[in-house]
Amino acid sequence: MGILQRMAVDRWEWLEGLKPESPIEVAVKYVAAMTADALTAWPPPIQMAEGQDGRFGEILEPGADRPSLEAYEEAIKLARWELERNYEAIDFYARNNHIADACPATRDRLASEFIQHYVLESFFMLMEKTEYRVKRSDVLAGLGMVERRIKLVWFETITPHN
Repeated sequence: MGILQRMAVDRWEWLEGLKPESPIEVAVKYVAAMTADALTAWPPPIQMAEGQDGRFGEILEPGADRPSLEAYEEAIKLARWELERNYEAIDFYARNNHIADACPATRDRLASEFIQHYVLESFFMLMEKTEYRVKRSDVLAGLGMVERRIKLVWFETITPHN
C-alpha cells in the first residue's frame, strides 16, 4: 500500500468507532459542550434579573479572572450529588465545610457555588425544554462531559505549546 493510500485509510479510520446516538444523547452532548465552553471563557454570559442582589457580581465582572480548577471540580461534584439526590453527601460536605479545604480563596468558593448553579440550570432548562424526555440519568452523563471538557480546556490554556 502506497503512502497516499495509507494516509487516505488513516484519515477515515475514526469512522469505524462511530455509534448511533439518540436525539437525547445529542442534546445532552450539545448542552454539555456549550456549558463547559461558557464556563471556561470566564466570565460566562448571563442575564441578571432586575432586583438580584448581585452576590456574584464581583466574580462575573467583564475581565474577571477565571476561578481555580478546584472551584470547577467542587461545583461539578456537588452538581452530581444534586442530580443523584444524594442529600446526605451534600449535608455532610456543607456541615464539615469541605469547600474551604478544597478552595481556600473566598472568591473560588463563591465561583464554585455559581458554577454549580450554572451547570444545573443549563441541564434543568434542557429537561424542561424537552418536556422531561431528558432525564436526570441522561444529565449525569452530560455532567461527566462538562467535567472532561473543562479539564481539557484548562490544561490546554495553561500548558505551553512547543
